Amino acid sequence: MRSMFRSPWIRRACAVLVGLAIAVLAAEAGLRIFVGPIRPRGALYFRDSKGERVAVEGAHAEAKNRGLVEELPPEQTPRPRSRFAPGARFFMCYEDAHRLDADWLDSDGCVEVQINEFGLRERAEIRPGNKAEGERRIVCIGDSFTFGWGIPVEQCWVRKLEEDLRTSHGDVRTVNCGASGALTVDEYEFGLRTRFGQFQPDVVIVSIYLNDLIPSHGLCVLGAQPKQTGYLLLDYFRAAASPSPLALNPSADWVAGALGLPREVGESMGVYGPDKPFDGMWSQGSPQRSLAAMADWCREHKSYLLVTLWPFLQELGPSDHYPFTKLHAMVSDQCRDLSLPILDLLPILKSGQPTSSYWVTPADMHANPSAQRLVRPAIAEFVRQNWPR
Repeated sequence: MRSMFRSPWIRRACAVLVGLAIAVLAAEAGLRIFVGPIRPRGALYFRDSKGERVAVEGAHAEAKNRGLVEELPPEQTPRPRSRFAPGARFFMCYEDAHRLDADWLDSDGCVEVQINEFGLRERAEIRPGNKAEGERRIVCIGDSFTFGWGIPVEQCWVRKLEEDLRTSHGDVRTVNCGASGALTVDEYEFGLRTRFGQFQPDVVIVSIYLNDLIPSHGLCVLGAQPKQTGYLLLDYFRAAASPSPLALNPSADWVAGALGLPREVGESMGVYGPDKPFDGMWSQGSPQRSLAAMADWCREHKSYLLVTLWPFLQELGPSDHYPFTKLHAMVSDQCRDLSLPILDLLPILKSGQPTSSYWVTPADMHANPSAQRLVRPAIAEFVRQNWPR
């Protein structure tokens, strides 16, 4: 044994192994002290009107306690749902502000949100009953992509649409009814009948995001994800070496799988839940019925219903495989059957840019101002083509 360790090659090998072990331990310690577990940059948190921080976890209960959120009356929603309370004011903020390429955020990484007396992120002067002679109103109904989540309301497509149409159609006002206690298509229908219709729309635009239609992990559908081992060096290596969980297997039929997912299985996976109710999904026929009901309402009130369809903001890059095209076709066919004009935004957003360039932050996949600017001309032209005669 002693003779073995007298060999210079053995001693060098042992020294290398010891050095490697020390380097690995130092790297692990450095990651734990200075970096922490894997997480995407730009995690969301909130601040109230006084600037006090409110964490996302438990934010809904805390917002109710502070009077920033209220429950909708049962007759205004098909299921229990809350909305931002009239008069609420708060800030949406993001961690790592100094590392984000997000010039629409303030120096603290925040965006102000002001809710008017009608529970909308809209200007106070746009009210029911004060529509001027010759004014045309476009009521925009949808979820957080209509609300303008994570961006100033002035940079949302809804406000930009108004600016565009006023250059050609005079006194046009858009009304942002996004995320006002309505997150799925059947909730949009209830909102139109009980709240949003009071603004006397000449045009109603219903914006559908795919998580209104199929189970999802929030704003996306995820594939296989490497499990955390507890060893940060190994976790970071595996994350770098593994394909993105957003890059879904192109040989799988993700649309059929989502449409056929049973309630109990989806709930155990966390892809059905309060914000993604099973009974509101496309597989249950609810969006189809609600689109027909909204079309009927608009005809009765001498208004025009238009539909825009947003893709999941994943796998839209030039060499990516976007796996939900079949669902876009199904929605388009349904709208054609109902004689509803529809604008599918997939071809516009699959424009050759990296998908991440559309996100508010890497941790928040809502549409940032760049994505909003990209779709706005197409939406404006779509409205012009279907403008009331």
